[in-house]
Amino acid sequence: MFADLFPVRTMETLCQNDLVRKATGVTLIVASLVYAAWLAADLRSDDLWLSLPFLLANSFLICLLFVTVHNNWRRLPLAVAAPAPFAEPRVAVLVPTLNEPPGMVRRTLESVLAQDWPHDRLVVIVGDDGHRPAVRAMVEDLQRSHPAVLLHYHLPPRRHTPARRGDAKDGNLNSMLGLVAREAIAFVETRDADDLVGDPRFLRHTVGHLVRHPDVAYVQTVKDCLVSPGDPFGNRRRFFYRGIMLSRAAAGAAFPCGSGLVWRRADLEAIGGFPTWNLVEDLYSGYLALQHGMRGAYLPIDGAVGQVAPEDLPNVYKQLGTWAMDTMRIFFWRSPLTTRGLTFRQRLQFLEVGLFYLSSIPTLVLILTPACCLLFDVRLFQDHVVAHVVYSTGYVLLLAAYMFVLGNGTSWREVLRAKQMWVGLMFVHSGACLRALWYGPRRKPAYRVTRKVQRAGLYLKEVAPHLALVALFAAAIVRHLLLPASGRALDRFDLGSVFWVVDYGILLFAFIRRSWFGLGRTGQAEPEMETIMENAAKG
Repeated sequence: MFADLFPVRTMETLCQNDLVRKATGVTLIVASLVYAAWLAADLRSDDLWLSLPFLLANSFLICLLFVTVHNNWRRLPLAVAAPAPFAEPRVAVLVPTLNEPPGMVRRTLESVLAQDWPHDRLVVIVGDDGHRPAVRAMVEDLQRSHPAVLLHYHLPPRRHTPARRGDAKDGNLNSMLGLVAREAIAFVETRDADDLVGDPRFLRHTVGHLVRHPDVAYVQTVKDCLVSPGDPFGNRRRFFYRGIMLSRAAAGAAFPCGSGLVWRRADLEAIGGFPTWNLVEDLYSGYLALQHGMRGAYLPIDGAVGQVAPEDLPNVYKQLGTWAMDTMRIFFWRSPLTTRGLTFRQRLQFLEVGLFYLSSIPTLVLILTPACCLLFDVRLFQDHVVAHVVYSTGYVLLLAAYMFVLGNGTSWREVLRAKQMWVGLMFVHSGACLRALWYGPRRKPAYRVTRKVQRAGLYLKEVAPHLALVALFAAAIVRHLLLPASGRALDRFDLGSVFWVVDYGILLFAFIRRSWFGLGRTGQAEPEMETIMENAAKG
């Protein structure tokens, strides 16, 4: 019925309207100020051990919201014009591989060769950190089948040796970049070994943009991936690529995401090649380029489609924990507030990314507070209990509406899933914040490559903290219900705390269910992959 009243196309048009996004943001800012004033005025001072952390946590998240509204005030359009004709320059495609199956690497290379780009203008280098004869044989076979392309199998120096610059993927890429330096090649693409070319005009879009805009150092595109039906772990990240990245680009703060990315070689070499300071090279390389006064660009086309995405919790934790750790190392030790060379708008964009991960800690405070209120029979507010429910419900609905608008046409289901994943990953994100502080600016943990195969199982260990929270919620509600009856019913029951306990409990349970995702499921991802590739082919 909702879909009949508000067709999908109509909702997408509304979300992509600048006036709607700005009006919703202003409304949310005003509501946040009213909500903050109510919190400050109505909080009781009897139990500061609980009320003060609650107030500080809310203040942090409201400040983050202000930064988010500011950063998304301007946004580039989602549509991309057809690439204009130009003389094709030579392009080097760097494909680092370590433990990906040779068949997977071959499919990636075949997609590179099948795109709309002259073969005599293409140099493809496969850097094999695994030093595997099967990969060498596969590359040599493709070279024989495509003689016009310069297809090269490369053995990077072994890890932890003096000849290698960077022990992880960065070292592999820098070694391949050294080969490119011997050729008259102006543009360099980086493509993960498991990422197919999504749009057959990928190079025409990206290289064409670099040719037309000499002041742009790199162009990032959408990274999509093969997922199970419904994308249970939000691996397609449409909320980010359809919405947030367009705002980053409008502020001149679009950053590389590692694959589906094309660099101007001279600019890449000007920052010293692929940086080795962080765990992975992508985000920090763009950060360095912007400090040097260079510009990055973002084109919302399907540049990379991963053949596999993490869909078991250990692998999800590994990948997202690495991204969080990388971001927080920059946030703490190369802060956008103090780093020279960034514009004000760029500083705020990178500040928001760090605050986003750091907000996992105040989020945990907000989750624990209502449960503690019910357990210890503490009332945080002086006002009538109904006021707490009314204020909280209204604010949550308005915040959800703004998140939906920011999604730029992303479905309600995907926006809700993003919230579920955010709550579920708060322990991973907060752990990454603490580890970034612990390791400091001169040390970093060893990088592990994200596993390319799914291992379905019952991962209760990974959700043990979540189960503990749900058990705490249940105990808190039972304890509250068993309190001696006194006074009016509305005064006896803390409806506001019950509301938040139930709300967070539902979100946590939705995440806990993912701990056994994949058991008994096989062959489910292909239809989704076919749909992605068909859409990419249609442009």
